[in-house]
Amino acid sequence: MAGRGNIAYISGPVGCGKTAILRKFGHHVERSGALLLTATASRAERNIPMGVVGQLFQTESLSAECRRRVDELLGQDAVGAEADRDPETIRKSDAAVAYGLCTILLQLARHRPIVVVVDDLQHADGASLQTLLYLHRRMTASRMMLLFSEQSMVRSPHPLFHSELFGQPNFSNIRVGLLSRSGVREVTAARLGAVAPQLADYFANASGGSPLLLSAMIDDHQAVARLGSLRHDTQFAAREALTLALSGCLRRSESSVVTDVAQALAVLGEPAPAASLGRLLKIGVDTVEHALASLTAAGLLKAERFRHPAARTIILESMSPEQRRDLHLRAAAVLHDDGLPPIKVAEQLIAAGQAPAEWMVGVLRDAANMELADDRLEAATECLELALSECTGLQQRAELTAARARIEWRNSPSRATRYIRQLRWALGEGCLGDREAGTLIRYLLWDGRIDEAREAMAVWCSSPGESDRVVAEELATIGWWYPALFEGAGPAPERSPEGVPGSMLLRFFGGQTMAPLAQVTSGVSNDDLVVGAESVLQSNRLDTDTLELLHAALLIMIRLDHPDRAAPWCESLLAEARARGAATWEALFAALRSDAAVRQGDLATAVKYGESAVEGLTARDWGVAIGDPLANMVLASTLTGRYAQAAGYLKQPVPDTMFETRFGLQYLNSRGHFHLATGSHQAALADFENCGRLMGDWGLDLPTFIPWRTGAAEAYLRLGKADAARALIEEQLSGPGGTHARVRGASLRLLAGVSDLQERPALLKEAVSLLQSVADRLELARALVDLSRTCQRLGDFAQARRLAEQALETGPYAVDDPTSGELPPSAPNGADALSEAERRVAELAAGGHTNREIARQLFITVSTVEQHLTRVYRKLSVSRRTDLVSRLPADTAGSA
Repeated sequence: MAGRGNIAYISGPVGCGKTAILRKFGHHVERSGALLLTATASRAERNIPMGVVGQLFQTESLSAECRRRVDELLGQDAVGAEADRDPETIRKSDAAVAYGLCTILLQLARHRPIVVVVDDLQHADGASLQTLLYLHRRMTASRMMLLFSEQSMVRSPHPLFHSELFGQPNFSNIRVGLLSRSGVREVTAARLGAVAPQLADYFANASGGSPLLLSAMIDDHQAVARLGSLRHDTQFAAREALTLALSGCLRRSESSVVTDVAQALAVLGEPAPAASLGRLLKIGVDTVEHALASLTAAGLLKAERFRHPAARTIILESMSPEQRRDLHLRAAAVLHDDGLPPIKVAEQLIAAGQAPAEWMVGVLRDAANMELADDRLEAATECLELALSECTGLQQRAELTAARARIEWRNSPSRATRYIRQLRWALGEGCLGDREAGTLIRYLLWDGRIDEAREAMAVWCSSPGESDRVVAEELATIGWWYPALFEGAGPAPERSPEGVPGSMLLRFFGGQTMAPLAQVTSGVSNDDLVVGAESVLQSNRLDTDTLELLHAALLIMIRLDHPDRAAPWCESLLAEARARGAATWEALFAALRSDAAVRQGDLATAVKYGESAVEGLTARDWGVAIGDPLANMVLASTLTGRYAQAAGYLKQPVPDTMFETRFGLQYLNSRGHFHLATGSHQAALADFENCGRLMGDWGLDLPTFIPWRTGAAEAYLRLGKADAARALIEEQLSGPGGTHARVRGASLRLLAGVSDLQERPALLKEAVSLLQSVADRLELARALVDLSRTCQRLGDFAQARRLAEQALETGPYAVDDPTSGELPPSAPNGADALSEAERRVAELAAGGHTNREIARQLFITVSTVEQHLTRVYRKLSVSRRTDLVSRLPADTAGSA
């Protein structure tokens, strides 16, 4: 300041504290008595000639006369409108103005030191830069100092200006940069005290060491603390100060291109090649790379990603909706041209909320399929909804609508039915593909709308399509699950396969044909079917397209006496469905696991998985398929003596059309067993015979599927019609499927009951041998109990006890027949209400046997005898043993 005309130049990235340094130095200058003249260049004013120089003289420290002279100079017509001229060639008109202004400054400097401060010099207009250079050349002997700040850049915006200043003996170049990690810790500790150690590392990473961003983050953190809701996960804290700081960084950056590149990165959400950014913004690659370098130097980016988790959101929110939409659409086009996955392109289209180009609808469809494969249902739905809003082609709309329905079906079949009207219309217009047509019919049938399904089937089969074989396979599949579909349908439509209900259900995988579910009802035991089913389970990933296939494979294994092999698969697929958030799939596999458990005789497990299945979906969602889990729970509860529980399941409303499906067959069979166990023998017989009639009508009359004759024969026995029972048993043994181990074993057990005592051991031993080869513990235990009692009546007490103990270990429910709760109010009273086990206990008690003697004869515990008698007294409305004789039938009371 002692007459040397010093110049100082401060450079550094935006937001690194240059302005703060100038401000602090300015306060020092004013305290020293020197004259401080300041100006801040702005990108918005860079085209205003002498804009920066004009600011220098707008201070109250100058006299009115001085300001008048300046105004006269700056108001001259000679000041041109062309602002960004080359500083090397000052025009005469501008030189006159520069001379006048410099003269004023040099005169003032004779009386007091002057410090001229210009911030953000990179935005200065050309005329002001020429004037500052003019002053620099003439101030070497004056008490004047020039102090400039400018963003450090890869390419200088004013290379001639810099070349003249740099290297001068009175020139000082001061570089400032970002804070180090230790520097961030110091600042954080100074402002936040005790909580600083918990926050410093996060602040260092998120701010990149930018003093401006760091200060803003601390301000936001303190704002939260003042509100009494201090949270250390500051990325979720208030961000008002950060928003202002970040916006300021971009606004004060060297050029609007830096802001454009930041916005492009925010729109893309992840790094992109400079060439792609250039095409997106319609600028050169070098320009993009320069902008990326500036953003990185400012601490905003690291590896072309925003450091602060809120930065992207702040930048996006700073853009107008129109600007965002336009940039998202352009980004989608660039990503599509670059060959990025459809999901990436779809993200941009969804953000834009538009897909105006025809190719965009196809991309959204492909992206939806990819999202669905990864179980991102919400994202898949967004893709399809946008595609539907933009699609104009009828066939493509139908395809998209069907895809939308399939997504809904994964968690709520009832919601999928909302699309039935649109799909039926598309089918009528000939716009629905074969796959989508099959899906429509399945939805109608699941919802119990069988007549509508028949109408849709007729339209489908009479219209030209992709492949008659595809239609044949689809109808064969549907027909097995819903055999009533073809009742009253009239002559076979043109494209339907001959004899659809009995045709092969063909499924292809890897060139191999999986044996049909129809073969399960063919009456032929086929180990290859089970091997093939397991191969299907091993080779196919669970998804929308393979669900029916996997379900069928499990059903084959269960129906062909391999529930033990099916159970682990059920549990594995159930767990996978649960993990993938597919409630419908989970419920279906839970129902299958319950079915397998019933076949295994694991009745508690059957109830557990059945309840899980029913609770997993609403009754509306289950549709006609509700009969499947309900049937398993009713049967399992009945076989364990929990009649009240079984009655509760039977009270649950079911669709009438359920009885036109295979689910209704299982329900009828289970309800028949409930009636049988609770003494309603005539009702039981009606259910079994109705089940058998439907199975015959539908070509499903195989005991491997549902052994209705077994239940009907037991009902006839309870009704005292042994000949009718024998006829059914013999019919089952001699008919298709009668040789299956489970079927023949159960049939022989019943046949022994209507045979002479001497014939029973051989029949029962064969039954035991057959049932030991399958996994049904309950049916095996029943056969062992009957064989034990037969041995007892033949006088072989040791063998009888051994068999009873074996039966108890195999299936205790078949021996003790314990009950839980009371009989339902609808259960009949009197002797007909007694179960077989209760009847045996009552007969012995009426004959004068003590509880211990009864327990010894029946090979059960004394406690079980007491439980049976309690229920007998209640059902017969007696309170003493002596009353039993009068309440039991004359041919049984005391006969034991």
